[in-house]
Amino acid sequence: MKTHALWPFAVALVFAIVLLDATLYEVDAGQYAVVTTFGRIVQSRIGPGLHVKIPFVQNAHIFNARLLNLRVEPQALLTKGRKRVLVDAFVEYRIASFRRYLTSTGGSRHDAEERIRETAVAAFRHLFEHHTLAQILTGQGTRSLKGAVNAQAARYGIVVSDLRIQRLGFGHRVTSAIDKRMAAGQLARAARLEARAVAQAQMMRGQADRKRAKILARAYEKAGIIRGRAQARAAAIYAKAYGRDPRFFVFYKSLRAYVHSFADPQTTLVIGPDSGFLRFLKNHGPYRK
Repeated sequence: MKTHALWPFAVALVFAIVLLDATLYEVDAGQYAVVTTFGRIVQSRIGPGLHVKIPFVQNAHIFNARLLNLRVEPQALLTKGRKRVLVDAFVEYRIASFRRYLTSTGGSRHDAEERIRETAVAAFRHLFEHHTLAQILTGQGTRSLKGAVNAQAARYGIVVSDLRIQRLGFGHRVTSAIDKRMAAGQLARAARLEARAVAQAQMMRGQADRKRAKILARAYEKAGIIRGRAQARAAAIYAKAYGRDPRFFVFYKSLRAYVHSFADPQTTLVIGPDSGFLRFLKNHGPYRK
C-alpha cells in the first residue's frame, strides 16, 4: 500500500522537473540569447543570467558573443603573373547582430562559417588575380580585403575583425596535392548534387504515385457506381419480364440448367426417373401439350 501511495508523488516530481527545465534557461558570461515563439523572434540580445521562458512554446537560442576564429583551408590561387600559390589564412569574427544571425543562418555556426569561408576565398582569389606575388608580399591590396569580406558578412550579422594570410606555399608537390584536393572536393560536390537530384526525383515520383492512386480510386468509385446502377436496372428489367409469365421463367431457368449440366461431355448425372430436373425433357412441364 505504501509503494502504491508514492507513485503519484513520483510522477508529480518528474513532471515538475521537466516543467522547470523547459521554463528556465541560463546564459553564461560571454554569451547572449535570442528567444523565439514558434519561430518568431520576441526577445534578442538577452544577457548573462538565469531567465524564464514559456515552456514548450518559446525556444532560447544561445550564441557566443566572444571573438571566434575560423581557419580558411589552403587554396590554390593564381597571381597576376600566372604563378600558382598555396594560400593558408585565418579569420577572426564576432556576432554583431544576433537577430540577423539567427534569421539568416538559422543559428548554425557551421553554416555561418561556411559562408564566411566562401566569401574569404572569393576575396583572396580576386586579390591574387589583380596583384603580383611581390605586391601581395608587400601588403598592396590587402587593406581592402577585410572590407570586402565584411560587406558580405554583414548580411549574416557578423563582423570580421581580422583577416590574415598565415602561409604561402609553392612547388610541384604542393600543386599536385592541391589539384587532388580540388578534384576530391569537386567529386564530393558532384556526389552531393547527385544525392539531391535523386531525393528530388524520389519526391516527385512519390507525388505522381499519390496522384495516380487518387485518380484510380475515383475512377474505380465511379465505375462501381455506374456498374451498380446498371445491374440494378438490368435486374429490374429481368424481374419485370419474368413477372409477366412465371411459367416461362421456370422453363427458361431449367433450360439454362440443362445447358450448364450437359455442356461437358465427361459429366455424368445420376438422376432418378421421377426427378423433377428432367420434367421438361419428358414433356411434363408448364408447357405440356
